[in-house]
Amino acid sequence: MKKNPLIRTLLTGLALTLPTIASAEGDSPWLPIPGQFTLGVSQTEQSGNAAYIGSDKVPLSMITGGGASSYKRSTTSVRLGYGISDALALDASIAYGNVKVGAADSSSGLTDSVVGLNYRVLDEFEQPGLPSLTVRAAAIIAGNYDGARLAALGNAKSGLEFAVILGKQVTTALAFWGEIGIQNRSGAVPTASFFEINARYRFAPEWSASLGFTDKKYGGSLDIGGAGFSPARFQEVRAERSLAKLSIGYAIAGNQSIALNYAQLVSGRNTVKDDQIIGLAYTYAF
Repeated sequence: MKKNPLIRTLLTGLALTLPTIASAEGDSPWLPIPGQFTLGVSQTEQSGNAAYIGSDKVPLSMITGGGASSYKRSTTSVRLGYGISDALALDASIAYGNVKVGAADSSSGLTDSVVGLNYRVLDEFEQPGLPSLTVRAAAIIAGNYDGARLAALGNAKSGLEFAVILGKQVTTALAFWGEIGIQNRSGAVPTASFFEINARYRFAPEWSASLGFTDKKYGGSLDIGGAGFSPARFQEVRAERSLAKLSIGYAIAGNQSIALNYAQLVSGRNTVKDDQIIGLAYTYAF
């Protein structure tokens, strides 16, 4: 079924607004219009002065033996999406990261790339009363960095991701969506499970605000500093991160948008304790 122009305009607005919001895996149930490309560019800055060893929060200076009292991470990412049909879309993302942990360690390089295929099973605009439901499969391609170090940019292992994404446009101004999925990487990296929930409200024709919560957990029982741990086993630890998110978006000329994103680590395990995560994103549809 072909959507009428009003619904197409609404979907274009969703496609432009939602990818700019900081999230666990960055996906929504609303796909680009068939034949439409979306290009997203974002810059994210993270910093902190503590980390979780197991579930205990300790100063970073204690972990590094005085080699660093804080860390900083900068990530520049590009994501391209394409609407193949009303129910099918393709996306690909690549990013460059830089991590500095004082004199203790530093690292930079291409982070993991992701190529995903999204299939919409349910469309709320064609089946009133039902939500939109999309299933996603993606390939994770390891970047060119060392994962077995304090300043690692990631797990340095390729793998697959599977997710189910559910959403509902309650009114023209209010929308809710959420995602649940797993990631399975090669080697000894534990399988990760993740979920996110989000709400967005458009309070003016060009302006919108979003709130969200994300949680990601890697399985296993290995803690940093625990029995059997060594620096070479950083990729195997039971890492957990929960984030609260806020985003303010502004639509430009109907096919562009910018967004300011802020996230705060709520809880963690075997991970850095971010004091702040701030990002600026730009999205263009053509």
